[in-house]
Amino acid sequence: MKHKLLVGLCAALFTFSLISCDNKTLNTAVATEAIANYMEEKPIYESATFEVGEVKFKVNKEHDLIEKYKNLEKEGYIGFSDEITKKRWLSKDSTWTVTIALTEKATPYVIEQKNNKLKVKTIDYRVNKDSGIQIEGKNKKSASASVKLFKEVTPFAFLKADSSPHTEFIIRKFKLKYSEDTGWIVTK
Repeated sequence: MKHKLLVGLCAALFTFSLISCDNKTLNTAVATEAIANYMEEKPIYESATFEVGEVKFKVNKEHDLIEKYKNLEKEGYIGFSDEITKKRWLSKDSTWTVTIALTEKATPYVIEQKNNKLKVKTIDYRVNKDSGIQIEGKNKKSASASVKLFKEVTPFAFLKADSSPHTEFIIRKFKLKYSEDTGWIVTK
């Protein structure tokens, strides 16, 4: 008797888990997976402009910026060539002229390139599957979900100030729709 009851209970739990994990039912796991798939195709990030080729810096005035560029070189993201430091006439500051070139290691952060100006990622946002997600306005065909997107700071983050510097995440709302062919997908 106990054996039949245990088998029946296990069968019921298995059936319930299959029903709750089907593609039609929207739960936090399905919504998180749909948002993660969407962000694979259309990543969310912050960006800044980065100039390569010949660049001039004022040694004293832009000392901190020069150090950040030198750190990028140490980490292998850029390379310097043709370094020239000249004392400017009637000035207390010198000019450091350098030719900057990106290395292969920097390619994951480059979004687009126009001549010597590059658009690079400064912050990349990632969905954490364990983060809290709230599903709102849920019906059979559509819903909206609010999810925490965590920041991943790139080596080029110094080029632009963080738009939300006092948090390690942002909250973004996504609209989800259901279709028989694709299941739940993000429409925006």
